[in-house]
Amino acid sequence: MRIGSFQSYNSQTSRMADLQSTIDRLQTQIATGKRVLRPSDDPLGANRVVDLQRSITDNQQFIRNMDTITTQISLADSAAESMSNQLVRARELAIIAANGTMTATDRQNISTELAQIIEQVLALANTRDSSGNYIFSGAQVGAPAFARDASGAILWQGSGEPPRVPVNADVTVSTGASGLSMLSIDTSSGRQTIFQSLMEFKDALDNPPLTPADQPAFQASMDKALADLSAGVDRLIDQRAIFGSRLAQVDTESERLKTLETTMTIAQSKIESLDVAGAITQLQSAMTLLQASQQSFAQIKKLSLFQYL
Repeated sequence: MRIGSFQSYNSQTSRMADLQSTIDRLQTQIATGKRVLRPSDDPLGANRVVDLQRSITDNQQFIRNMDTITTQISLADSAAESMSNQLVRARELAIIAANGTMTATDRQNISTELAQIIEQVLALANTRDSSGNYIFSGAQVGAPAFARDASGAILWQGSGEPPRVPVNADVTVSTGASGLSMLSIDTSSGRQTIFQSLMEFKDALDNPPLTPADQPAFQASMDKALADLSAGVDRLIDQRAIFGSRLAQVDTESERLKTLETTMTIAQSKIESLDVAGAITQLQSAMTLLQASQQSFAQIKKLSLFQYL
Protein backbone atom coordinates (compact mmCIF):
# COMPACT_ATOMS: atom_id res chain seq x y z
CA MET A 1 0.00 0.00 0.00
CA ARG A 2 2.86 2.35 0.74
CA ILE A 3 4.35 1.66 -2.70
CA GLY A 4 0.99 2.28 -4.39
CA SER A 5 0.56 5.60 -2.61
CA PHE A 6 4.08 6.72 -3.55
CA GLN A 7 3.53 5.81 -7.21
CA SER A 8 0.20 7.61 -7.24
CA TYR A 9 1.84 10.67 -5.71
CA ASN A 10 4.61 10.75 -8.36
CA SER A 11 2.13 10.09 -11.17
CA GLN A 12 -0.06 12.98 -10.12
CA THR A 13 2.92 15.30 -9.72
CA SER A 14 4.25 14.41 -13.16
CA ARG A 15 0.83 14.83 -14.77
CA MET A 16 0.32 18.26 -13.23
CA ALA A 17 3.77 19.36 -14.40
CA ASP A 18 2.96 18.20 -17.94
CA LEU A 19 -0.38 19.99 -17.88
CA GLN A 20 1.22 23.20 -16.59
CA SER A 21 3.84 23.00 -19.36
CA THR A 22 1.08 22.52 -21.92
CA ILE A 23 -0.82 25.49 -20.52
CA ASP A 24 2.30 27.69 -20.59
CA ARG A 25 2.98 26.69 -24.21
CA LEU A 26 -0.61 27.30 -25.30
CA GLN A 27 -0.72 30.68 -23.56
CA THR A 28 2.50 31.74 -25.30
CA GLN A 29 1.23 30.47 -28.65
CA ILE A 30 -2.03 32.37 -28.25
CA ALA A 31 -0.18 35.54 -27.20
CA THR A 32 2.20 35.41 -30.18
CA GLY A 33 -0.20 33.87 -32.68
CA LYS A 34 2.53 31.41 -33.64
CA ARG A 35 2.30 27.65 -33.55
CA VAL A 36 6.06 27.01 -33.85
CA LEU A 37 7.87 28.62 -30.94
CA ARG A 38 10.86 26.28 -30.74
CA PRO A 39 12.38 23.88 -33.27
CA SER A 40 11.16 21.00 -31.09
CA ASP A 41 7.54 22.07 -31.68
CA ASP A 42 7.87 21.07 -35.35
CA PRO A 43 11.44 20.25 -36.49
CA LEU A 44 10.61 20.06 -40.20
CA GLY A 45 8.40 23.13 -40.07
CA ALA A 46 11.00 25.07 -38.09
CA ASN A 47 13.68 24.29 -40.68
CA ARG A 48 11.35 25.38 -43.45
CA VAL A 49 10.61 28.64 -41.62
CA VAL A 50 14.35 29.35 -41.29
CA ASP A 51 14.86 28.70 -45.02
CA LEU A 52 11.92 30.90 -45.95
CA GLN A 53 13.06 33.73 -43.68
CA ARG A 54 16.54 33.59 -45.17
CA SER A 55 15.10 33.79 -48.68
CA ILE A 56 12.82 36.66 -47.68
CA THR A 57 15.75 38.57 -46.17
CA ASP A 58 17.83 38.01 -49.32
CA ASN A 59 14.92 39.14 -51.49
CA GLN A 60 14.48 42.30 -49.46
CA GLN A 61 18.17 43.12 -49.94
CA PHE A 62 17.89 42.53 -53.69
CA ILE A 63 14.87 44.84 -53.82
CA ARG A 64 16.80 47.53 -51.95
CA ASN A 65 19.66 47.02 -54.42
CA MET A 66 17.26 47.57 -57.30
CA ASP A 67 15.93 50.75 -55.72
CA THR A 68 19.53 52.00 -55.63
CA ILE A 69 20.16 50.90 -59.22
CA THR A 70 17.00 52.64 -60.40
CA THR A 71 18.07 55.88 -58.74
CA GLN A 72 21.60 55.64 -60.19
CA ILE A 73 20.51 54.80 -63.72
CA SER A 74 17.79 57.46 -63.70
CA LEU A 75 20.42 60.00 -62.67
CA ALA A 76 22.79 58.80 -65.41
CA ASP A 77 20.00 58.87 -68.00
CA SER A 78 19.03 62.41 -67.03
CA ALA A 79 22.66 63.54 -67.36
CA ALA A 80 22.97 61.80 -70.74
CA GLU A 81 19.79 63.50 -71.94
CA SER A 82 21.12 66.90 -70.90
CA MET A 83 24.46 66.21 -72.63
CA SER A 84 22.59 65.22 -75.78
CA ASN A 85 20.63 68.48 -75.69
CA GLN A 86 23.89 70.41 -75.39
CA LEU A 87 25.37 68.58 -78.36
CA VAL A 88 22.25 69.24 -80.42
CA ARG A 89 22.71 72.95 -79.74
CA ALA A 90 26.41 72.71 -80.62
CA ARG A 91 25.45 71.02 -83.89
CA GLU A 92 23.09 73.89 -84.65
CA LEU A 93 25.95 76.29 -84.02
CA ALA A 94 28.14 74.33 -86.47
CA ILE A 95 25.51 74.75 -89.16
CA ILE A 96 25.23 78.47 -88.46
CA ALA A 97 29.01 78.98 -88.32
CA ALA A 98 29.48 77.27 -91.69
CA ASN A 99 27.41 80.02 -93.38
CA GLY A 100 29.74 82.03 -95.58
CA THR A 101 28.02 85.30 -94.65
CA MET A 102 29.07 85.03 -91.01
CA THR A 103 31.45 87.73 -89.80
CA ALA A 104 34.40 87.21 -87.48
CA THR A 105 32.34 88.80 -84.68
CA ASP A 106 29.47 86.42 -85.35
CA ARG A 107 31.79 83.45 -85.14
CA GLN A 108 33.36 84.78 -81.95
CA ASN A 109 29.91 84.97 -80.39
CA ILE A 110 29.32 81.38 -81.42
CA SER A 111 32.68 80.44 -79.91
CA THR A 112 31.65 82.06 -76.62
CA GLU A 113 28.42 80.06 -76.52
CA LEU A 114 30.29 76.91 -77.50
CA ALA A 115 32.71 77.43 -74.61
CA GLN A 116 29.73 77.46 -72.26
CA ILE A 117 28.42 74.27 -73.84
CA ILE A 118 31.78 72.57 -73.33
CA GLU A 119 31.77 73.48 -69.65
CA GLN A 120 28.20 72.27 -69.23
CA VAL A 121 28.95 68.95 -70.92
CA LEU A 122 32.05 68.57 -68.74
CA ALA A 123 30.01 69.23 -65.60
CA LEU A 124 27.39 66.70 -66.70
CA ALA A 125 30.08 64.11 -67.48
CA ASN A 126 31.26 64.58 -63.89
CA THR A 127 27.81 64.12 -62.35
CA ARG A 128 27.86 62.74 -58.80
CA ASP A 129 25.29 60.69 -56.96
CA SER A 130 23.94 61.38 -53.46
CA SER A 131 27.03 59.72 -51.95
CA GLY A 132 29.38 61.98 -53.88
CA ASN A 133 30.52 59.25 -56.29
CA TYR A 134 31.16 60.13 -59.94
CA ILE A 135 28.70 58.03 -61.92
CA PHE A 136 30.64 58.10 -65.22
CA SER A 137 34.14 57.37 -63.85
CA GLY A 138 33.86 53.62 -64.28
CA ALA A 139 35.28 51.70 -61.35
CA GLN A 140 37.13 54.76 -60.04
CA VAL A 141 34.06 56.44 -58.55
CA GLY A 142 36.07 58.71 -56.27
CA ALA A 143 37.68 60.68 -59.10
CA PRO A 144 36.14 62.89 -61.81
CA ALA A 145 35.47 61.15 -65.11
CA PHE A 146 37.09 63.96 -67.11
CA ALA A 147 39.42 66.83 -66.24
CA ARG A 148 41.54 69.42 -68.02
CA ASP A 149 45.27 68.92 -68.28
CA ALA A 150 47.87 71.71 -68.25
CA SER A 151 47.22 72.49 -71.92
CA GLY A 152 43.47 72.80 -71.39
CA ALA A 153 42.62 69.53 -73.12
CA ILE A 154 39.80 67.55 -71.50
CA LEU A 155 40.96 63.99 -70.79
CA TRP A 156 39.47 60.81 -69.34
CA GLN A 157 40.48 60.33 -65.70
CA GLY A 158 38.43 57.27 -64.78
CA SER A 159 39.20 53.60 -65.22
CA GLY A 160 37.43 50.31 -65.80
CA GLU A 161 33.72 49.68 -65.83
CA PRO A 162 31.10 50.96 -63.38
CA PRO A 163 30.16 48.84 -60.35
CA ARG A 164 27.65 46.04 -60.81
CA VAL A 165 25.04 45.28 -58.16
CA PRO A 166 23.24 41.93 -57.71
CA VAL A 167 19.49 41.90 -58.41
CA ASN A 168 19.13 38.21 -57.62
CA ALA A 169 21.39 35.28 -56.78
CA ASP A 170 22.60 34.95 -60.37
CA VAL A 171 22.33 38.36 -62.07
CA THR A 172 24.11 41.70 -61.57
CA VAL A 173 23.30 45.01 -63.24
CA SER A 174 25.63 47.92 -63.98
CA THR A 175 24.78 51.07 -62.07
CA GLY A 176 26.00 53.50 -64.72
CA ALA A 177 28.28 53.79 -67.74
CA SER A 178 31.91 54.41 -68.54
CA GLY A 179 32.22 58.04 -69.56
CA LEU A 180 35.00 57.13 -71.96
CA SER A 181 32.81 54.68 -73.82
CA MET A 182 29.72 56.87 -73.67
CA LEU A 183 31.45 59.97 -75.05
CA SER A 184 33.80 58.37 -77.58
CA ILE A 185 32.97 58.48 -81.29
CA ASP A 186 34.52 57.42 -84.58
CA THR A 187 35.55 60.44 -86.66
CA SER A 188 37.32 61.10 -89.95
CA SER A 189 40.55 61.48 -87.98
CA GLY A 190 40.05 58.39 -85.84
CA ARG A 191 38.35 57.55 -82.57
CA GLN A 192 38.19 60.41 -80.09
CA THR A 193 36.04 61.82 -77.31
CA ILE A 194 33.33 64.34 -78.02
CA PHE A 195 35.33 66.80 -75.93
CA GLN A 196 38.15 66.67 -78.48
CA SER A 197 35.63 67.31 -81.25
CA LEU A 198 34.14 70.25 -79.37
CA MET A 199 37.58 71.73 -78.74
CA GLU A 200 38.51 71.32 -82.44
CA PHE A 201 35.29 73.09 -83.37
CA LYS A 202 36.07 75.96 -81.00
CA ASP A 203 39.66 76.25 -82.25
CA ALA A 204 38.33 76.57 -85.79
CA LEU A 205 35.95 79.33 -84.71
CA ASP A 206 38.76 81.13 -82.88
CA ASN A 207 40.90 80.99 -86.04
CA PRO A 208 38.50 81.96 -88.81
CA PRO A 209 39.59 82.10 -92.49
CA LEU A 210 41.45 85.29 -93.28
CA THR A 211 41.54 84.84 -97.05
CA PRO A 212 39.40 83.00 -99.60
CA ALA A 213 42.16 80.42 -99.79
CA ASP A 214 41.56 79.59 -96.11
CA GLN A 215 37.85 79.02 -96.62
CA PRO A 216 37.99 75.34 -97.77
CA ALA A 217 39.94 74.29 -94.68
CA PHE A 218 37.52 76.15 -92.42
CA GLN A 219 34.56 74.58 -94.19
CA ALA A 220 36.12 71.15 -93.75
CA SER A 221 36.47 71.88 -90.02
CA MET A 222 32.79 72.84 -89.84
CA ASP A 223 31.78 69.71 -91.75
CA LYS A 224 33.81 67.56 -89.38
CA ALA A 225 32.32 69.31 -86.36
CA LEU A 226 28.82 68.71 -87.71
CA ALA A 227 29.55 65.02 -88.37
CA ASP A 228 31.23 64.54 -84.99
CA LEU A 229 28.42 66.20 -83.08
CA SER A 230 25.83 64.13 -84.94
CA ALA A 231 27.79 61.01 -83.99
CA GLY A 232 27.94 62.20 -80.40
CA VAL A 233 24.18 62.70 -80.26
CA ASP A 234 23.65 59.24 -81.75
CA ARG A 235 26.03 57.69 -79.24
CA LEU A 236 24.14 59.24 -76.35
CA ILE A 237 20.83 58.05 -77.81
CA ASP A 238 22.26 54.52 -77.89
CA GLN A 239 23.47 54.87 -74.30
CA ARG A 240 20.08 56.08 -73.15
CA ALA A 241 18.49 53.07 -74.82
CA ILE A 242 20.83 50.86 -72.75
CA PHE A 243 19.80 52.73 -69.61
CA GLY A 244 16.14 52.24 -70.52
CA SER A 245 16.68 48.52 -71.05
CA ARG A 246 18.35 48.19 -67.66
CA LEU A 247 15.54 50.08 -65.94
CA ALA A 248 12.98 47.79 -67.57
CA GLN A 249 14.98 44.73 -66.47
CA VAL A 250 15.22 46.01 -62.90
CA ASP A 251 11.53 46.92 -62.79
CA THR A 252 10.51 43.46 -64.00
CA GLU A 253 12.83 41.70 -61.56
CA SER A 254 11.71 43.90 -58.69
CA GLU A 255 8.06 43.05 -59.31
CA ARG A 256 8.93 39.36 -59.56
CA LEU A 257 10.78 39.39 -56.25
CA LYS A 258 8.02 41.34 -54.51
CA THR A 259 5.50 38.75 -55.68
CA LEU A 260 7.83 35.95 -54.58
CA GLU A 261 8.31 37.60 -51.19
CA THR A 262 4.54 37.73 -50.71
CA THR A 263 4.27 34.04 -51.61
CA MET A 264 7.05 33.08 -49.20
CA THR A 265 5.61 35.22 -46.42
CA ILE A 266 2.26 33.48 -46.79
CA ALA A 267 3.97 30.07 -46.76
CA GLN A 268 5.92 31.03 -43.65
CA SER A 269 2.75 32.24 -41.96
CA LYS A 270 0.94 29.00 -42.73
CA ILE A 271 3.71 27.03 -41.03
CA GLU A 272 4.03 29.33 -38.04
CA SER A 273 0.48 30.58 -37.57
CA LEU A 274 -1.77 29.17 -34.88
CA ASP A 275 -5.37 28.02 -35.00
CA VAL A 276 -6.27 30.40 -32.20
CA ALA A 277 -9.79 29.05 -31.65
CA GLY A 278 -8.47 25.50 -31.44
CA ALA A 279 -5.67 26.55 -29.12
CA ILE A 280 -8.11 28.30 -26.77
CA THR A 281 -10.22 25.13 -26.64
CA GLN A 282 -7.10 23.09 -25.83
CA LEU A 283 -6.09 25.63 -23.18
CA GLN A 284 -9.47 25.48 -21.49
CA SER A 285 -9.36 21.68 -21.52
CA ALA A 286 -5.84 21.61 -20.08
CA MET A 287 -6.77 24.09 -17.36
CA THR A 288 -9.80 22.00 -16.44
CA LEU A 289 -7.70 18.86 -16.26
CA LEU A 290 -5.06 20.63 -14.20
CA GLN A 291 -7.68 21.87 -11.76
CA ALA A 292 -9.10 18.35 -11.40
CA SER A 293 -5.60 16.92 -10.93
CA GLN A 294 -4.80 19.51 -8.28
CA GLN A 295 -7.98 18.65 -6.39
CA SER A 296 -7.20 14.95 -6.60
CA PHE A 297 -3.63 15.58 -5.49
CA ALA A 298 -4.89 17.55 -2.50
CA GLN A 299 -6.93 14.56 -1.43
CA ILE A 300 -3.91 12.26 -1.70
CA LYS A 301 -1.84 14.61 0.45
CA LYS A 302 -4.46 14.43 3.19
CA LEU A 303 -3.73 10.73 3.58
CA SER A 304 -0.82 10.59 5.94
CA LEU A 305 1.67 7.76 6.11
CA PHE A 306 0.22 6.62 9.41
CA GLN A 307 -3.18 6.00 7.81
CA TYR A 308 -1.60 3.16 5.88
CA LEU A 309 0.15 1.53 8.82
